[in-house]
Amino acid sequence: MTRTSRLTLRIAIAAILGASALMVSEQAFVGRSDLVVTTADARIGRPLTPLSYAGVARRTTRRAVIGGAAVGYGAAAAAPRAGCVQVVDAYGRIITRCY
Repeated sequence: MTRTSRLTLRIAIAAILGASALMVSEQAFVGRSDLVVTTADARIGRPLTPLSYAGVARRTTRRAVIGGAAVGYGAAAAAPRAGCVQVVDAYGRIITRCY
């Protein structure tokens, strides 16, 4: 075998082993927990995860304190027309609804 074909064979074997390792079920190692590397989960509800309510409240408060004075002044001057109300949806967007 030439040097190039050996390298190609090694890369192919490594790719096959890597792909098969990704397909191995974690249930195969139930008895031996030391063989499996545990994963870190960012669970909703922890304060520093992006979708937790505590994290959203913390970031919203920080943004309001840091940049809210100038932005809030301009927004307070703009009022909806008669028969319309401004509502805030779950994502913090202000929507004007007219009835």
